[in-house]
Amino acid sequence: MSLASYISKAEEVSSNVQAVRRAIETYSEVLRESLRKYGEIVNLRTYGRYVFVGDIHGSLNDLKEILERYSREQLARGEVALLFLGDYIDRGEHQLEVLLTLLEIKVDYPESVFLLLGNHEGVNMIEPSPHDFPDELIARYLLRDGLEVYRHIVEEVFAYLHVAAYLRDSFLAVHGGLPVSSYRKAQSIREYLLGAEDHVVKETLIEVLWNDPIESNEEGRPSPRGAGMLFGRPVTEWVTKTLNVKLVIRGHEPCIYGYKFNHGFRVLTLFSRRGPPYFNPKAAYLDLDLSDKNWPKYVRETKYIHLL
Repeated sequence: MSLASYISKAEEVSSNVQAVRRAIETYSEVLRESLRKYGEIVNLRTYGRYVFVGDIHGSLNDLKEILERYSREQLARGEVALLFLGDYIDRGEHQLEVLLTLLEIKVDYPESVFLLLGNHEGVNMIEPSPHDFPDELIARYLLRDGLEVYRHIVEEVFAYLHVAAYLRDSFLAVHGGLPVSSYRKAQSIREYLLGAEDHVVKETLIEVLWNDPIESNEEGRPSPRGAGMLFGRPVTEWVTKTLNVKLVIRGHEPCIYGYKFNHGFRVLTLFSRRGPPYFNPKAAYLDLDLSDKNWPKYVRETKYIHLL
């Protein structure tokens, strides 16, 4: 049975505010346990098959098209792992159903599904704009219940999403980009992505969620988004060498063809939904088979990149 069958479960849950409240308690327990077991930076150790999905932003049709290509049996047997790169909400027509669908899959297959924090889920640091997820919840459940559900999702779901996923010799996956502030200063991947001291954790994490790559030999410059930085080729070169990865995989940035490369094919951006307000005709996701030693070549040739 395809994973798209979880959409009907999400729709059933979303139809009743009490069901949503009960489901959030379950989701929070599963996410807390995943965070306890794998850490804020998921340190993967299995060189298998990984599927990376970029921004969905409430597009249930695009999510359905991706999920239809994978089955419950594949996850149960550990044949494939799914990594979602954040930005599940805002802008789309079915934000809650998208979020609930992914959480329902996570509950049943916690070892095979990983949900990363996106800047649209990182509302406790900088609220993105537009941020219409609260408006969707209010429209569904009216003001008091809608705001209560929103608060619980922020505090019990978003607060326990992973920040990054890392597999040595292979990839680093984040939502936004590579931090500039901790570049050449960090002694470990945790220090690099989360800051070495408490007072810089928020600053560094904002960069992970908001940064974008630029084709430049400068290290970085302020982002026109108003948060985060633009990071240049030297940062990517340092990260791939220091952390021993061949590919940085990220979302965050709309792409007309659903994907784009930067910095000599070492940074891959995935955008996995189509339509307004971005009006990109294509969306893309990455199905990466790490058992094939030629995988970096096949990624560059887009053989592992699938278009919607």
